[in-house]
Amino acid sequence: MTNLVLALLDTSRPLSLRQIGTLVAGYPHDQGALRQAFERDKRTLRDGGIPISVERVDGDDQVGYRILPESYYLADLGLDEDEAQALGFALASVRLEGASARDVATKLGASLASMPPPVVVLPSLPSLGVLQDAIRRRGRAAFSYRGRKREVEGYGLVFTEGSWYSIGRDVKASLTGEVRTFRVDRSEGVASVGEEQSYVVPADFDAPRQLRFVPFVTSSSDATNASKSETTEVVVEVDVREARRALSLVGQGALEERHVDGSVRLRFPIGDHDAFCSWVLGLGDAIEVCSPQELRDKVIESLNEAIRGDAGRDRPRLSGKKRVGP
Repeated sequence: MTNLVLALLDTSRPLSLRQIGTLVAGYPHDQGALRQAFERDKRTLRDGGIPISVERVDGDDQVGYRILPESYYLADLGLDEDEAQALGFALASVRLEGASARDVATKLGASLASMPPPVVVLPSLPSLGVLQDAIRRRGRAAFSYRGRKREVEGYGLVFTEGSWYSIGRDVKASLTGEVRTFRVDRSEGVASVGEEQSYVVPADFDAPRQLRFVPFVTSSSDATNASKSETTEVVVEVDVREARRALSLVGQGALEERHVDGSVRLRFPIGDHDAFCSWVLGLGDAIEVCSPQELRDKVIESLNEAIRGDAGRDRPRLSGKKRVGP
């Protein structure tokens, strides 16, 4: 892939498919297989944000390709040494799974010297690039979610609590559409992008506010506007170890009681039972589900399944009294 980028950059005129097959090592000689391989790589580069110019050329091929330097390279950012080092550190610290920060660092003028290993590697999913492209082009993204076909005008794509979330207006949800949040790894199949639309992201759209209730309320941008048929009100007790973090996630409005030992009682709506159970299990014995009983039972069963799955494995067992138990 790198050789293809270099070949398309290092040319003063567009290259035909035959010329590309000759210049770039690894491409098949058969014309049909060459075109198939090139179209695949061209699509991958475009999904990664690398623009490929298509121009008419003389000869049998009629079409040529190249990457225009002015479209590929950024203007000099004028970074001083400290700024370049800080940028290089930031690029190296957080990385998308399967991606390299070195090419990005070079384009931004950051130093590659002594780049540290990544602190966080964000997961990459098959639909992630497609959804990013849909938001950039203002094109509706089509995918299946919970057994239903969705057509979404994307407002934002956010990573939080270990998962990617796509936020946008689901135009098929009602006559006017509704703003909804979709966990990307739970979409079925790979998303596709329709023709470019003219929709506008609301000026007051706030992704952190939208995600405050994920995995809690996922059917609306605000708990007060959520459909009661799509949400369940839960009550939990959270001890002092996790009280502040839980409150920051669900909001101060969920606080029902603060106990003298620093623990809290919270009441709030949720829209995704599975995600809620995963969140509860992630807090270990710092949380107890009080109601509803069906969710309490679901958490207990999930805990028992996790314990059974660990049986016979060389892993540390859960210790202490599990507060979500009966």
